Order: sequence, then C-alpha cells, then structure tokens
Amino acid sequence: MDLIKHTTQWVQGEILQGRIGLAIGVLIGILFFYFVNFQQAFNKGMILPFLILQIVLLGYSGFQMTMRPKHIEKIKQSISISKENTLRAELEKMQKDNNMYNTLRPIWAGLFVVSLILFFVFSNDFFKGMSLGFVAFFIVAYTFDTLLHLRLKTYITALQAIIL
Repeated sequence: MDLIKHTTQWVQGEILQGRIGLAIGVLIGILFFYFVNFQQAFNKGMILPFLILQIVLLGYSGFQMTMRPKHIEKIKQSISISKENTLRAELEKMQKDNNMYNTLRPIWAGLFVVSLILFFVFSNDFFKGMSLGFVAFFIVAYTFDTLLHLRLKTYITALQAIIL
C-alpha cells in the first residue's frame, strides 16, 4: 500500500499549504484594510489586485483543505478495484498537473516583469498602485505554485518508483 502512504503524504502537504494560504490571506486582508488609506489614488489602484489575491488565496486554500482529504478516500476505493489501473491513472493525472505548473510558472514570472515595468512607465498614481498590486499578486502566485509543483514532483517520483 505504498500508493496510499505517498498519496497521504502529498495530501497532508496540500492541506498544510492550504492552512498557510488561508492564514496569509486573512492576515493580508486585515493588514491591507487596516493600514491603507483609500482616499489616495495609489491605494485605490491596489484594491483590485488585492481582492483578486484574496479570492485566489482564500478560495484555493479552502479547496485544498476541504477537497484534498477526499482524494485519499477516492484512491483507497479505486485500489480495491484495481491497484495497477489506479496507480497508472494517478500518475497520468499528476503528470498533467505537472505540465500545467510548468506552463503557469513562466506566465506568473512574465506577468510579474510586465507589471513591474508598468509601475515605472505609468505616471498616474492609480495605475502605479494597480501595477504594484499585481506585482505582489504575481509574486504570491509564483511562490505558491512553485511550492505546489515541488511537492507534486516528489509525489510523481514516488509513483514512478512504485510502477517500476
């Protein structure tokens, strides 16, 4: 039952990251609304990126904490039917996720660079605030996806070892 052990470790990491993401999302929300003066155009520009950041952090973190534990049960049920098919299906699904992360990370990095350049290009305070807000959003997105991807690569390696 190595598959269940490795799946459980992967899911526990996902849940931990979900908890951390939820805590960071709440903390960012509290700090943002406590310290930001919404009368200034620069700070008004930061509202949209930080709302999107909040939705992503709280939404995906909540998803990780509620849906990932169900994945273990799904694997346990599937193994009782066919261990080989379950292992191959899980590896195939994780490799698709791996490809997605390989695609997303350069996109986050590129958008970070574009937002940073726009921060220096814009002269309007509202757009400067918006571009800086998106810089922060893309840093968080890149960091979280990198952590998810590193854990996923470890899980894929474990699955491949089981198959061989």
